[in-house]
Amino acid sequence: MNLFADNKNLHHAYCIIGEAENTLLELQKFLEKDLDFAVQGNPDFWYGEYDTMDIEDGRAIKELHYNQPTKNDKKIFVLQANFITEKAQNAMLKLFEEPIGGTHFFIIMPSTNCLITTLKSRLIIIEHESVRGEEKINAKKFIKSTIGERMEMIKELSEDIKDEKESKIEVVNFFNGLEKELSKDIDFKNKALTKSLEDIEKMRLYAGEQSPSLKMLMEYLALTLPTL
Repeated sequence: MNLFADNKNLHHAYCIIGEAENTLLELQKFLEKDLDFAVQGNPDFWYGEYDTMDIEDGRAIKELHYNQPTKNDKKIFVLQANFITEKAQNAMLKLFEEPIGGTHFFIIMPSTNCLITTLKSRLIIIEHESVRGEEKINAKKFIKSTIGERMEMIKELSEDIKDEKESKIEVVNFFNGLEKELSKDIDFKNKALTKSLEDIEKMRLYAGEQSPSLKMLMEYLALTLPTL
């Protein structure tokens, strides 16, 4: 992974945006080949995978990071998450700002849009080439559709998520697409459009909390977003 220019002076916390499987494989190659840091069977390597990372997960990682390295001069934590709740992010602010010496964190996520500003400021953000493109609900089509048509699109995605054919991260991809479309020619004098962008941001944050009703969040936008 030619994303870290100076291997000897790693930053303490990175957030890599990309598709989880491919990004993780490339990160492991970087750790093993460039840093000579074994991943398999290494007590100084820790990997956690979460759909939604909550405050208890954050506290557990914080406690684990206090352990001293046993074989190496550094410890590596790799956290793969679709969402991190706001409470968990706040709990880990100090951790990512000043971890124990020799500790490095790599967070793999599909998007940074669910991260609070104060946490982002403590991370080096890297966009991997595997960043997913097209969302399951076409945002441009959604915005131009009637409320009834919007509800049908939401129903289909909601059922696919319920049946585990799709991940709930597709809802965030959908919100991101809506934001991108509405931001193209934004007129800040248009209060309705400005409110719509604020609503999208709120729904996206709510989606990252524990057990949200994703269908209700999408339906709210279906009812309130202007038809353009």
